[in-house]
Amino acid sequence: MVKNVFIEAEKENHVKDDDENVFLNFIVNKGLYDTIEITPDNIWDLATLAGGNLKVDVFCPECGEKRIFVLEPLIRHIVNGNEMMTRTIQDEIINWQQVQNIQRGVDEEIDGVWTWTNKSFMYETRIMAFRFFCAKDSSHRLDYIVSTEGNKMRKIGQFPSVADLSFPELKEYRKVMTSKEDEKELKRAIGLYANGIGIGSFVYLRRIFERIIDKACENAINDGKFEEKELMDLRVNERIKKLSGYLPKAIVDSPVAYGIISKGIHELNEEDCKTYFPVLQSFIMMVLRQWESIRKETEEAERLKKELNSIASNI
Repeated sequence: MVKNVFIEAEKENHVKDDDENVFLNFIVNKGLYDTIEITPDNIWDLATLAGGNLKVDVFCPECGEKRIFVLEPLIRHIVNGNEMMTRTIQDEIINWQQVQNIQRGVDEEIDGVWTWTNKSFMYETRIMAFRFFCAKDSSHRLDYIVSTEGNKMRKIGQFPSVADLSFPELKEYRKVMTSKEDEKELKRAIGLYANGIGIGSFVYLRRIFERIIDKACENAINDGKFEEKELMDLRVNERIKKLSGYLPKAIVDSPVAYGIISKGIHELNEEDCKTYFPVLQSFIMMVLRQWESIRKETEEAERLKKELNSIASNI
């Protein structure tokens, strides 16, 4: 017998953070043409997504900074005689699940095929557009398009693109990137991922990561902290530990990131790399944010030092 997922969800009070919704994560983080199976275990997440009001925190190209985007509910319009009625897709999903549960409750011998949709609203859910608006300015939009066939959902569109959402933010970190190649190759990595290429995107992430380590080595050697041979003979994880004073906290706290990227290139398949790419991209962006914060703080300290010295010389 198929379990009554909505009764079980009710017992849990439907308490779930937005970032735990598997379908929200799917439409926001997965590349084009990736798929996800719709099952009795995740159908509540899909109903919740269709109901709207979920939020994502992403870069808004129009605002030029990160914003909260809020999801609108999916609405179905039904002509009833001379009247136009509206129902949410969330209600349709819930009602159909309840019908299936009742049928099985009446006759426990029923062992039909479970479905998440039925003929009455199958047309409206074959192609679905999940529309988000910026909480700062509702005219700033973010749209994700999916198609469904049977119990499978496929991501088929997004606007602004992954690149559009990521590239403007990179401009903020140009002063702390080790070279112009960092920005170019991070864009290539994001572009490859957006087009469904996983292993290739990892290649560029590793090159960026290695240049960050190399820059830290160069700074430490120039400061006389280490000899070049002393660092070059170490494994990457050991080098990170030695260079803790020259690297962003994110790298020092999570040295495993380099190992994950390297393993992706040599051992993981395309699907694995595409699954892990969003986390690693976020990690690289966090590294750049931390370095930019340090740069600004150092710049401010130097400015204040000069102004204090100027005041001291005048009095």
